[in-house]
Amino acid sequence: MEYTLKRPDGCNIFYTVDDYSDPWQPAETVLFVHGLAESGAAWRAWVPHFARHYRVVRLDLRGFGRSTPMSATHEWSMDELLDDIEALIDHLGCKQVHLIGAKSGGSMALAMAALRPQRVKTLTGVTPPILPAAGVDDWVKHINSKGVLDWAAHTMQGRLGSKASQAEIDWWIHHLQGKTPLTTLQSYLRWVPKLDLREVVKKITCPTLIITTTGSGLRSVDGVKAWVSGVPSAQLLVMEGDAWHAAGAYPDACAAATLKFLSALK
Repeated sequence: MEYTLKRPDGCNIFYTVDDYSDPWQPAETVLFVHGLAESGAAWRAWVPHFARHYRVVRLDLRGFGRSTPMSATHEWSMDELLDDIEALIDHLGCKQVHLIGAKSGGSMALAMAALRPQRVKTLTGVTPPILPAAGVDDWVKHINSKGVLDWAAHTMQGRLGSKASQAEIDWWIHHLQGKTPLTTLQSYLRWVPKLDLREVVKKITCPTLIITTTGSGLRSVDGVKAWVSGVPSAQLLVMEGDAWHAAGAYPDACAAATLKFLSALK
């Protein structure tokens, strides 16, 4: 089912709900938060794994997917994004959710668990960045000169790794990332590379699973181990692979690992 939540500033937040759990049994809610230049559709392959036992909610963050585009001058902030997520949790009638985020959506999930812990029952972050990122200026130049679609095509192999088929790469380019509004990316890429959550993540207390890959071109395993070791409630899963978007490249393995993590807590 598809829905829209209107925010006080007029922004419409689009989200979908998939729930095939037994209707006579209460089902907990799992909320998925996508990353840069994506939408809730990025979690498509995860849904069958979860929807039999959970109410699965996938939102399109403001600016992305079918939510309201943001202007090139929009001033992004973590508080604004967390307000959107918390408003959706309230709208769904939940006190807490199992929160799952990938890439910069994983950064938001980490911040939500740290700063608004009463809303997060468990946390799963798949390749979430917590340090300021380098090289984004080149992305902005590429986007401004050649467009979002060309940028998506230029960067997709690194996201999905060397084992991704051309058909898979083409779908992500043409049906997902390449459709991101130009103005949203122009403003988002001024903000998101500056995020520094190294101190924030130390406040996380809920059960936490962090997933990374052995061959990511964006962050080393040792670097991820270093900050995860500062989160007492966190465990780290390192998957073999050279994709830096493990949630998209290896959805079945990531979903199975996350379900195993959640089941062990029951």
